[in-house]
Amino acid sequence: TITDQASAMQLSQCAKNLAGALAELRTASQKAQEACGPLEIDNALSTVRKLEKDIQESKASAEEGRLRPLPGETLDKCSQDLGNSTKAVSSAMAQLLSEATQGNENYTGMAARDVAQALKTFASASRGVAATTEEPSARNAVLDCAADVLDKSANLIEETKRAVVKPGDAEGQQRLAQVAKAVSQALNRCVNCLPGQRDVDNAIRSGEASKTLLNESFPSSGRSFQEVQAQLNEVAVCLNQSANEVVQASRGTTLDLAKATSKFGKDFGSFLEAGVDMAGTSPSKEDQGQVVTNLKTISMSSSKLLLAAKALSTDPGSPNLKNQLAAAAR
Repeated sequence: TITDQASAMQLSQCAKNLAGALAELRTASQKAQEACGPLEIDNALSTVRKLEKDIQESKASAEEGRLRPLPGETLDKCSQDLGNSTKAVSSAMAQLLSEATQGNENYTGMAARDVAQALKTFASASRGVAATTEEPSARNAVLDCAADVLDKSANLIEETKRAVVKPGDAEGQQRLAQVAKAVSQALNRCVNCLPGQRDVDNAIRSGEASKTLLNESFPSSGRSFQEVQAQLNEVAVCLNQSANEVVQASRGTTLDLAKATSKFGKDFGSFLEAGVDMAGTSPSKEDQGQVVTNLKTISMSSSKLLLAAKALSTDPGSPNLKNQLAAAAR
């Protein structure tokens, strides 16, 4: 407790002066933030354009055989980083769109900065995947898709800069939505370029042959029922083994999973062919209907297995996705 009255009054006055100075500082800071909103957008745009240039330089290095992984980079790690970074970019983009729609330049600037930061991680992961991928066509595909993502992201940031000053403009909002959709599609294409994703997609396409089960008639191969049944049992054993191999491969690398999934797709094609032959050789319509029903059930389970494998290939460390894959295999 201060007993000296002069000192107490001086301290009280100093406290008031400090409070006033802090209030002025807060006001000045808010004004500075508002003024920096457009600058944040411009800085974010410059960052993204530089990232795009870096990716192009990485592609040139790859074509010359000079692109090398950085210390600690592996295909599995970079693939997982790429999958995670695409989600982060999508989330940041959604926030950017929200702020631009409301017309707040300050928050739009901060959201643009977050987008640029997420794209830095994305570009780094894309380069890492390319550097750890041996196949030239796959390497170029990843870098091309990454460059496309960055180009379309820069377009989106430019569009938000225009939209934020006219938040109620319907035409501007429509353009913003179109550019955002283009970014989302580019991100999906980039993820689909991952080595494991491409192999799984090929396996899924091979499973599309199950559409033949929608036919009303199934021609017979001319072989006996016993021969066809024996072949179906044989390929069924192979398919079951392949499903187990997919689950086992999920504990390994992304490439292990890709190889196992590719083998599963081929075995499923053989099984389906034998199953359709069995349907055509069945002695009665009732038996044929039962065969087709069983084939449809197995086809649906196979699709679930492949989709689970596809999800796992972008996030190899996810225990939930591994459980989903194991359940689909069962």
